Amino acid sequence: MFTEVPATLEARNVQCKDGFVIEQYLDIIRYSNDIWTLFTCSPVPANKTDMWTPGVVDYGTRYTQLVKTDLSKTWTIQHSTFDYSIIDRPDALMTPFRWTADGKYLYFYPRYYPGGSGFPQSAFLYTHINSLYRINLETGEFELFLKRDQFGALAFSPNDQFLAYSEYDKPNIIHIKNMETNEDSQIEIQENVVATGAFIWHPDSAKVIFFAGYPNQSNQEQDDLSGTSVFVITPQNMHFQKILPKDPRVFEPYECSDTQGVWLDDSTMCLYSTNRELDSWNKIFSFNIQTGVVEFLRSFP
Repeated sequence: MFTEVPATLEARNVQCKDGFVIEQYLDIIRYSNDIWTLFTCSPVPANKTDMWTPGVVDYGTRYTQLVKTDLSKTWTIQHSTFDYSIIDRPDALMTPFRWTADGKYLYFYPRYYPGGSGFPQSAFLYTHINSLYRINLETGEFELFLKRDQFGALAFSPNDQFLAYSEYDKPNIIHIKNMETNEDSQIEIQENVVATGAFIWHPDSAKVIFFAGYPNQSNQEQDDLSGTSVFVITPQNMHFQKILPKDPRVFEPYECSDTQGVWLDDSTMCLYSTNRELDSWNKIFSFNIQTGVVEFLRSFP
């Protein structure tokens, strides 16, 4: 027996209480899934010009709802129950990070808009989200999972059994958290690295690849890396190995496959070189995680 997913937001019971309005209406379907609908309601200012004036509208009264598409459950998260200060503006929402495959949890974060312009080379190493929260979709329990200052980058394994993350202040410390046992193991890179991350899980969840960036002493413009290396961790036994020594081409993972993302096959992934001073810049390479061999594939795009 199959239950037809409601085709419209009205059928999904997307509505706000009096005095509130739905935020980012067009993004609701994109952020929701076939089982749950996620949306946020914000207070309507007496004067529309006040919505962008800090302190005039109390966005702490904003709330986010999750409604099951069969309308059997509704969970409400009041924004006043967590630190909403960084998203104290009318166009900021709680944004999904991961719906777990077993349907038990939704991990999400307050989407915010940092100031400034331009990005250093090391930007790809980070996961650019605020604190990570989660809600138990079976019980409605809502909790802070990881504070923003606890991680630089993070990624769940495809089977949701493990979470890999790097520490924000100590990028040479890498954690592997077993989501079933809650055991948190860590390894330490005995090198001077300025950032680690860009975690890429193998499709079978048996290993995770990550990148480490080394400081550029000259730090010219935004080229803040002198090179990158690549490591692999096997979560089951926490085996740790460097599979590509420091390389001045400054590699980052690149999605070159429509079906498998960065993976070309079980042992080969794609890399992109960002060092503008070398001939390798703006080129795509293949990288064999078993042999450590890097080969030129094509120029970008």
